[in-house]
Amino acid sequence: MAELEYSNDALAAKGLFYNKVITVYVEGKDDPLFWDNLFNLAEIEAHIEDVGGSEELKKHLSKIIDEDADFFIATDNDNSEFLKDTINHPNIIRSYGYSIENSMYYLPSPIEKTISNFCRKKLDLSEEFDNWINDFSQSVYDLIVYDIANNRFKKGISIFGDNCYRFLKGQNSFKICSIQTNQFINSIESNFSKEEIDEVKELINQSTKDLWFLIKGHFITHALINLIKHFIKKHSGTSKSMTPDFLYSITIDCRENWENRIDIKTVVERIKQINKST
Repeated sequence: MAELEYSNDALAAKGLFYNKVITVYVEGKDDPLFWDNLFNLAEIEAHIEDVGGSEELKKHLSKIIDEDADFFIATDNDNSEFLKDTINHPNIIRSYGYSIENSMYYLPSPIEKTISNFCRKKLDLSEEFDNWINDFSQSVYDLIVYDIANNRFKKGISIFGDNCYRFLKGQNSFKICSIQTNQFINSIESNFSKEEIDEVKELINQSTKDLWFLIKGHFITHALINLIKHFIKKHSGTSKSMTPDFLYSITIDCRENWENRIDIKTVVERIKQINKST
């Protein structure tokens, strides 16, 4: 049986069935809750629905660009500001960082509370979290450069991949191994010219974003899980298991203190612009 395909009008009108003003499509199952929080902050009533993958989202994007479809897309930024062929459109909303995880994992508050609960005592880990974020970001600077160059110049090489396992100092480590990183860079650098790498470095230097927001989100997950397990063991003396699903559940709500967070406030202000165009 052929897959049912909705018309553009039907796709745009889906939100009406849920008593929402607009319809927003996102890539996968991890995305609706994140974007629902941000649209609520912007006071925009939106029905948010995942389309089941990046290829399907590309089809919806094409409908907006080529067919003037009247629905919206909310998607990962993927460092689009550094690329030459980025499509900008009023109906396309992008995350501030590379992925939604860059915002989910940024502040220690929900993670700190979870660690405190596990340890049965109030802990202040904000300085240690800040130090780790800075150290981790600096440690993957070269990977950031080559990832952007890979996408900007369409080299077709996997730089970050789906996780950071191979770049860590050990299976249970939360720190990047410089030896592993340098070996990887040495294995791929012949695919890039010096001019290409220098161009990307200059673009990064000109960017106002912290390096943390230029790292692929899923790349961070395993290192952060190891960091949480480290803190629990350090302050309670016992080891606890931790899964990506659990990490997602405690970090998905990014609304705390959002007005003082450039990553959340920037996107909320962008979403508010929808009111002026609808």
